[in-house]
Amino acid sequence: MTPYLLTAEQKAQFDRDGFLVLRDLIDPELVTRLVAAADRLSSAGIESDGLSERRHWQKRGCLPDDPAFLELIDHPQVLPLVAGILGWDIHLMTSHLIVRPPTPGADTSFKGEGWHRDGGQSSWEMTEPHPRILLKIAFFLSDQSEPGRGNTQVVPGSNRLTGPLAKAEGAPHPYGALEICGKPGDAFIFEQRTYHAVGANFSDITRKTLFIGYGFRWVFPMDFSPQFHYRELYEKANPIQRQLMGDVKTITGVHLPTDEDVPLRAKWREWYG
Repeated sequence: MTPYLLTAEQKAQFDRDGFLVLRDLIDPELVTRLVAAADRLSSAGIESDGLSERRHWQKRGCLPDDPAFLELIDHPQVLPLVAGILGWDIHLMTSHLIVRPPTPGADTSFKGEGWHRDGGQSSWEMTEPHPRILLKIAFFLSDQSEPGRGNTQVVPGSNRLTGPLAKAEGAPHPYGALEICGKPGDAFIFEQRTYHAVGANFSDITRKTLFIGYGFRWVFPMDFSPQFHYRELYEKANPIQRQLMGDVKTITGVHLPTDEDVPLRAKWREWYG
């Protein structure tokens, strides 16, 4: 499959807005397998544990739970786009499946997670302006082609913002907020500095989204430890997948990587020279 390389126009748009929407990124056959995995995992999880107080179910660190997830992390329609933004010195930050049934009684002020930046403590502890250290790709696994289906909301340009978000007095959302719409197979990339929140699901469709996050190798992952997790996957994984799962071959391989530590570097040179 021909790699999906990031264009100069897409890179400029991402730098300006902090996100980029990608149509028909994933082929229908893989979408079918991802949806089946999401349904299987969420059905078992909801039956066992129910929904959270915020009326959703999630599975962090879901990479080992289905072969389709492993296939996705270095997919030729995915990884070249990520490497076009962050470069070759990257690894996996998170694999996060979220399922949100309809939210009866919600109003337009609903913000399931609140407006926030990603990166945990880094968003409070780093001096502004923040650097870009990680990004996520959100894969639509349900029909979110119309607003009001639990869509992710973003504020374009907030990746370049210093200080808090601005909003009109009494308004439920900040200035410029919009919902990202897409159908299964579509996706969008956003960086950790981009303010975002989840919207209410007024539809009768259960919202399903898979987030795969990538960051620089010197940033610790969000939902797994390279030393203790995913080791059982290494036998199935190719060298680039192992890099993305945190594999290091030399003692200083995180901060002073050799080609052995970062096989993605050679591939990146093929893609972007």
